[in-house]
Amino acid sequence: MTEVTIYKDANGEIAGFELHGHADFNLTGEDVLCAAVSTLVSHTIGAINEFTSDACENIVDEATPKVLFKLTDDSPSAESRMMLNAFESSIADLADAHPENITMIIREV
Repeated sequence: MTEVTIYKDANGEIAGFELHGHADFNLTGEDVLCAAVSTLVSHTIGAINEFTSDACENIVDEATPKVLFKLTDDSPSAESRMMLNAFESSIADLADAHPENITMIIREV
């Protein structure tokens, strides 16, 4: 099971996300849900790093597996917000379609 936690500030804006586990949809190396989640994570982090100057923290533990990403800028750009909102929407779609493999949790920080 992959668990994705979306962290939101008091205004409901996404401040980051954390991801644990494997989707277990199929065998390792053939799991299209794990590949989809990994692609969304990599794309979101890469796009924020490449197209904005927003400060962020990114921690990856491949052994667990776990990814923690958070914006550390007090006033992140509209572009970062848009990319994080798109990430949340896409993860929500995957979790709705595959609730036995992906769980999404919203937490206020």
